[in-house]
Amino acid sequence: GSKPAIATDRSSTQGSVDGSFPARVGDAALGNRRPAVDVARILALTVVVLGHLTIAVVDLDTQGDVRGTNLLTLEPAWRWLAMLAPMPVFFAAAGWANSRADLRSSARRLAAVVGTAAVVVVVWSSIVAVTWAVGGNETLVGRGARIATQPLWFLAAYVPLAAMGRHVASLARNHMRPVVVVVVVALVGLDLARFGGDAPAWIGWACFPLAWGLPWLLGAWWRDRAERGRLNERRAGLALIAGGTLAAAGLVAWAGYSVALIDTGGDARSNTTPPGLYTAAAGVAQVGLLLVGAGWLDRLGRVHRRWWDAAGSVAIGVYVWHLTALSLMVSLVVVGLPAPDRLTVAWWVTRPLWWAGVLGLTALLVAATAAGRTRLRRLGRPRPDAHTGRLALGVVVAATGSALVGLEGPRDLTLAAACTVAFLAAYRLLRVARMANPTELP
Repeated sequence: GSKPAIATDRSSTQGSVDGSFPARVGDAALGNRRPAVDVARILALTVVVLGHLTIAVVDLDTQGDVRGTNLLTLEPAWRWLAMLAPMPVFFAAAGWANSRADLRSSARRLAAVVGTAAVVVVVWSSIVAVTWAVGGNETLVGRGARIATQPLWFLAAYVPLAAMGRHVASLARNHMRPVVVVVVVALVGLDLARFGGDAPAWIGWACFPLAWGLPWLLGAWWRDRAERGRLNERRAGLALIAGGTLAAAGLVAWAGYSVALIDTGGDARSNTTPPGLYTAAAGVAQVGLLLVGAGWLDRLGRVHRRWWDAAGSVAIGVYVWHLTALSLMVSLVVVGLPAPDRLTVAWWVTRPLWWAGVLGLTALLVAATAAGRTRLRRLGRPRPDAHTGRLALGVVVAATGSALVGLEGPRDLTLAAACTVAFLAAYRLLRVARMANPTELP
């Protein structure tokens, strides 16, 4: 294995409060970031977006009505591909990037990403409210609102973990093994209780911070060990791949878990709503892949650095808007856009055109977010010295609102009001002076 090309001089590797880290001493072009981490986060979100566009199957039935389903539902033999859904990589990279952050230092970036998400929620909530007011088909519009805003679920885990980034990193540095043991034992116990006992299904949501917190913890551990020059990334990565893959395969073969890391329809046991032991095991394997490929990602990140910076500045915006753009494309099918029969040759051949249409609309929505941000700023001036209690309340409200949107979405008037209030309140509570770019990867 090869050691990472990073500095080990503590005086030159402190990084910034937003989790940046130098790739090597004296690399002025890279500033204070490790390229592998930036590239991993961008690629993870890109794969998620393209994956959603790939598995979405929209066409017309024999009566000419629009119908939609999931490609993995139509082709169950392909479900293993969903094991590669890379959100664990995103959380691991975020664990590295936020290991210097605390509640105060992360507030600006958290407010930025919550503000971007708030624009999406407000737009869909407004559409639901207008549809209700004019007596339209609120149920159909509400279904679209739920699907379009569902990607915001990740904030329910991301915001609290980022706010506690320094504390999570401290656990990784000083107590990594016992913490991992506690997390795994807790996941085993919770899954046994809900799948093998008579425990209510809702206790599975206690797995949510554990399953997504484990790759975050591994990311923070990765950074600490690498900073001190005490990590052979390739060797550690291979060990994580072997352990995670064996555990995941065993859970699928002998414990009845689905192989997919996303809901594909028809699964007897979901690995995302809520996540569980399999999600954590597959996440460990993905973190291993990240460590093995870190050197290659570093080299990739040094090429066309400005391009990667530009991609990072819009990645979150693309992620939060892409299913809204997909919904707009579906509406075009409703009014006459040709839609070949599902899984025919014509359907496959036109996939690139479909992707181009969705991504083009996404780009327009991301650009329009700037106007929404301007309106959100009118809620009041940011406070330069926000009280810790106020920021902590903002984190709680943001996590609660994101969980509500992820589970239910603004699909009716009551939920639309609740989701809107939660996101606007969280944005206002977290907002401090000198706001960051609202679409920048935090």
